[in-house]
Amino acid sequence: MSFYEKLGLQPIINASETYTNLGGSLMDPRTLEAMNDAATGFVDLDKLISAVCKRAAVLTKNEAAFVTTGAAGGVILAAAACMCGDDLSKMDILPATEGFEKNEIIIYDGAFRDLVPYWKLIKLSGAKIICIKPSIEAISAAVNEHTAAFFMFPASLYEKGIPTCEETIPVLKRLGVTAVVDVAAQLPPISNLWYYTQQLGADAAIFSGGKHIKGPQSTGLIVGRPDLINSCRLLASPNCRIGRAFKTGKEELAGFITALEIFVNESEDDKFDRQLRILQKLEKTLSENKGLSTKILYEGRLGTHQPLLLVTLPEGKTAEACNRFTRNYKTPIDVGVYPPEFEMPEDVIFLNAYNLKQDEDDIAACAITEYINEI
Repeated sequence: MSFYEKLGLQPIINASETYTNLGGSLMDPRTLEAMNDAATGFVDLDKLISAVCKRAAVLTKNEAAFVTTGAAGGVILAAAACMCGDDLSKMDILPATEGFEKNEIIIYDGAFRDLVPYWKLIKLSGAKIICIKPSIEAISAAVNEHTAAFFMFPASLYEKGIPTCEETIPVLKRLGVTAVVDVAAQLPPISNLWYYTQQLGADAAIFSGGKHIKGPQSTGLIVGRPDLINSCRLLASPNCRIGRAFKTGKEELAGFITALEIFVNESEDDKFDRQLRILQKLEKTLSENKGLSTKILYEGRLGTHQPLLLVTLPEGKTAEACNRFTRNYKTPIDVGVYPPEFEMPEDVIFLNAYNLKQDEDDIAACAITEYINEI
């Protein structure tokens, strides 16, 4: 009996995404082994943090890195670091920022603010959020002596109707404004780990550790400018400052750096091809159902480098109803349902092979087929 079953819960097959509400991703046995090994003894945590962060910087081709509790923790720490710099007295009084010279963080206004609620986390640092018209021209008008940073949330969907990072960051650099990008789910490709900082010139980039890196879900990574990353560390646990609540334990640090090592060093093409083969198999099986059509995409929902299988259900069938059926199947399965902002037809589901284990694609195909044939 599994751990979940002991609690009266049924495990779910994840055929949708690395969603937080499903638990992120499945960790590699080597990652679990590292976590278990770290749990068997004690270590000077400060030295462990230094070693892990130094290795993370090397692996991601960045000058500096810091491991925190998910991309959400990274957003708060980065915002706080942008306001405090290396001033410990400021760090000690956060989130009170009324007397700070720089306490404003700018973001673009627009429809994306409803799609990406994570910008709200900036407020927890005590920063005042300044929303500006989504145009390059609006940046110069908004920047003043109180501007601490400009935060961006890039992805193919999120950037619809607003300037891209490629357009925005050069302007910020000319104005001397700190540029921070929250790219929690913008992996793969692996090169994104250094693309935003080393190629575009962002001062910091924030990634989830528990999505495509496949580390512990409660981990995240901040990479970028050394002084900014050092401020994040000073603000974070084990220091008794605003980041004390964002505590990464020795087990999580061990798991994250092991997962990152695996993610960076394994062949990106091999991982893509593995997912593609599973989706092609699914496509072949599902295509036997009358009134159904399929299409394989070579890009993830948010523009990432991974394949997806789109399934247009027969007439009268909807994605929402399909998901309800498969979630209540004898082996529960989560199939992908596009939220309204994607403007997809209500009869289209998506299937993602990233977290499918061996033979789980067969179970998913059976469940979808049973839904289609349900009277």
